[in-house]
Amino acid sequence: MSYGLMIPGDFFTTPQLIDIAQQAEECGFDNLWTSEMFGRDPFITCATLINATQSIHVGTAITNIYARDERAIKAAAYSLAEVSGNRFELGIGVSNKFGNDQRGLPWLPPVKKVNAFLDRFDTTDIMFDHGAEVPIYLAAHGPKLMSLAGKRLDGAYIYMMPVDYSRQSKERLGSKKLHLMQPTVFETDPATAREHARRAVSIYMPLENYHRAWREGGFADEDFADGGNDYFIDSLIAWGDQDKILERYALQRENGVDQIIIGPANLSLADPETWKKLGAVIKG
Repeated sequence: MSYGLMIPGDFFTTPQLIDIAQQAEECGFDNLWTSEMFGRDPFITCATLINATQSIHVGTAITNIYARDERAIKAAAYSLAEVSGNRFELGIGVSNKFGNDQRGLPWLPPVKKVNAFLDRFDTTDIMFDHGAEVPIYLAAHGPKLMSLAGKRLDGAYIYMMPVDYSRQSKERLGSKKLHLMQPTVFETDPATAREHARRAVSIYMPLENYHRAWREGGFADEDFADGGNDYFIDSLIAWGDQDKILERYALQRENGVDQIIIGPANLSLADPETWKKLGAVIKG
């Protein structure tokens, strides 16, 4: 099993990010991923993580293709790949209409937007001798985006989806890589674990693109109403002791997931005790 770690860069100082990167590399993680919200620039965060480490791969998961043009993204990606010896991996996505409305940007059909971006990205020349390679992955909720990723990119990410969705996604991707963003609660008490899980899911509850994806994943609207019923929460979030969490990861692997990207929902990455738990899990 390949493991990545999700690092929400906005919630940490630069010294904390450096320490987190070094702890994750020592633990044995394969990748560090950082997202784009409304704070830190994801490429600068990736540069910080790269400079703090020796061999671990670092990437955006994701950078919003509405937020900057193709040349800016390509220049940043290949600059980071060149300086790191090809340790940078580029994750892209369209985010969601709600988030892009806050940027004052017009919303386009996602497949149309991504195809147009890739057409220009592929034909954009960057004026330095980089000799680098950059794998590109797409945040792909929905069969059309997943098929696009299978045809044009190196793979895709899925997030907040059940095991069956992983299997269906891998069928569309074929040999391309499938990354699963997996919120994980290190807690054995069901009520407490689900409380943490609902908190992790709550930010996505107002977003219609997630509603559509959940319906496509087999959920009814009542499953994710009022914070989500137990069936819904247990289908999306890994929780329990180490054995139960590893069992869930193994099930995802059996259904086509190539890399589990752990998002520890009830642990602080700034807490030294967290690394004992994460290290024990990824070493199995």
